[in-house]
Amino acid sequence: NVIVFFGVQMTDELKIYDINWAENCTKNKYTANAVYNEEYYACPKSATRDGGYDIDYCKKISDDACIYTYTDGLSLVGKNASEKPWTFITSMFMHVDLNHLFGNMLFLFILGGIVEAAIGIRKYLLLYFLAGIFGGITMIFMTSVGLVSDNVSILGASGAIFGVLGAAAILRPMQIIYIYFLPMPLIVIGLIYIGLQAFYIFTGGEAGVANGAHMGGAIVGIIAAIYLRNKAKKQEI
Repeated sequence: NVIVFFGVQMTDELKIYDINWAENCTKNKYTANAVYNEEYYACPKSATRDGGYDIDYCKKISDDACIYTYTDGLSLVGKNASEKPWTFITSMFMHVDLNHLFGNMLFLFILGGIVEAAIGIRKYLLLYFLAGIFGGITMIFMTSVGLVSDNVSILGASGAIFGVLGAAAILRPMQIIYIYFLPMPLIVIGLIYIGLQAFYIFTGGEAGVANGAHMGGAIVGIIAAIYLRNKAKKQEI
C-alpha cells in the first residue's frame, strides 16, 4: 500500500482537460456538479482518452476544467465493475490521501501481526484478500439496490483491514491493545468499530466512507476466524 501510494499514485502525472470537457458534457446532458464534483467520473469517456488508454475518472477543478490521472482508473466503480474485475483487487492498494493511508496502515500494523501469529502467513494473506474483495462486492451490491451511487469511486485497504479486525476479535478476544491511549480488549474494539459500521449503513452512512466495504470485510474475517478456531479445536481432541 505504501509503495503504491508513494511510488505510483504520488508520481502519476496530473493532466488537465480543458473547456471542451465542459462543453462535451453539456451536450451529453450531464450535470457537472452532480457527476464531477462529487462522483469523479469522466464524461464523456472520450474526454479522457490519451495514448490509446481510457482514463475513466475526472475531478472537477473549475467550471471549465478537470484533472485526471491514469491511476485513478484502478479504483472500483459500480458502473463498470463487471468490465474491470481486476479493480476489486487494485482498489485495495489505492488511497485518497496521506491521512487515509496512514490510518489504514496504523491499524494494519497493530492488528496484522496478531492475526498472522494466530493463523500463519498463508491463511492471513488469504483472509486479507478475501475480506478486501468481499468488501468491494458488498459495495457493488449496495449500488445495485440504490444505497450507493454507481458512479462513486471506491478505494482503500479498509475492507481488508476490517476483515483482520473481525478475525482478531474472534481469535484473540481478550488481548489488550491501546486505542487513543486507552487499553481495550480486542473483542470490545471489534464490537465498537464493526457496530458503528452497521449503524452508519442503516442511517445513511458517513459521507465519503465505504461503510459497506468495512462491514463486508468484517463479516469475512469473523466467519473465517470462527471456522479456523473450531477447526483447531477439533484437531486438539
